Amino acid sequence: MEETKLIKFLNGSASPKEEQEVVQWLKQPHSRGEFDIVMEKYFDNPSPRFTDETDYDLLLNSIHQKIITPKAKNRGLVRSLTSRSLKIAASVILCFFLGYALVQSFTYKDSQSNTESESLISSIVRTTGPGEKLTLLMSDKTKITVNALSEISFSSDYGKNDRIINITGEAYFEVASNPSKPFKVISNGITTTALGTEFNVFARENDYRIALVEGKVAVAKASKEVALSPGQMAVWNYEKNAPKDFSIQSFNQERTTSWKEGVLIFNRKPFWEILNDLEAWYGVKFKVDKGIDTKSRIIGSYENKNLKDILTGLSFSLGFEFVIEGKIVHIKKSKTMN
Repeated sequence: MEETKLIKFLNGSASPKEEQEVVQWLKQPHSRGEFDIVMEKYFDNPSPRFTDETDYDLLLNSIHQKIITPKAKNRGLVRSLTSRSLKIAASVILCFFLGYALVQSFTYKDSQSNTESESLISSIVRTTGPGEKLTLLMSDKTKITVNALSEISFSSDYGKNDRIINITGEAYFEVASNPSKPFKVISNGITTTALGTEFNVFARENDYRIALVEGKVAVAKASKEVALSPGQMAVWNYEKNAPKDFSIQSFNQERTTSWKEGVLIFNRKPFWEILNDLEAWYGVKFKVDKGIDTKSRIIGSYENKNLKDILTGLSFSLGFEFVIEGKIVHIKKSKTMN
């Protein structure tokens, strides 16, 4: 990357095309060393060293969100960033990590005013792909385990004024107690509030389930609110004809939270739901032939098994054959059953 282009990017004088080129370059593994050299060469203080992959990813995420795609009201501020403010922006403040970075803070100073400064708060987003799990240790010691095919986001100043998490998918929360700052999980208009507790949130498509393991939580949507005790689960269904209120049910803790330990438990679960679970766990897509009874209910438990072993066990019960071709799995009616 040309130094002149990188400097123009850092001082806010780069064209939109040049900005895009620099951002793409920054995503390359070799770029961080050159970035350090340029920062030390052209600015007073040395730049932060990126010793962790996630440190650098957080900086890239902030640069992309705050410089390349700023909101209209912040464009003037971003364009007028001084070299000093850019050094501050490059200094990512990391709080707690457990394999992944959790909190960053970027402060920008408006060069048009020497007496006023404005703090721009960014959003940190973490996603999991098929078959992936993610564990986060937040700055307040709250532990979050995120299941496959899920997205979780929170403000970079999490814990300073509030504790709010947004989620799509599934996650298990072990919340550190702080009565002055209730912990809130938000998903599609449903807010779960806790002080110090453990609970599981499942939020996929039209199905939302909040299962309380320990402590006490309040679950709310608009004017509807329910309080849960351990062993209770609040269910909300967004389907057109479903009741527009929470349904309170009991739940089996082992079956609901076993995914954290790599265990799949099926208790009279329809085969089509099991296939959905397996797609998320193993990152595959199923093609099911006609004649396969996908409504059949299955009872079983599989601990840290590979996909082939699970399908072999299920095939004995349902009478099907399967072929795994990369990421595609064909479910066919067994020839012996014809």
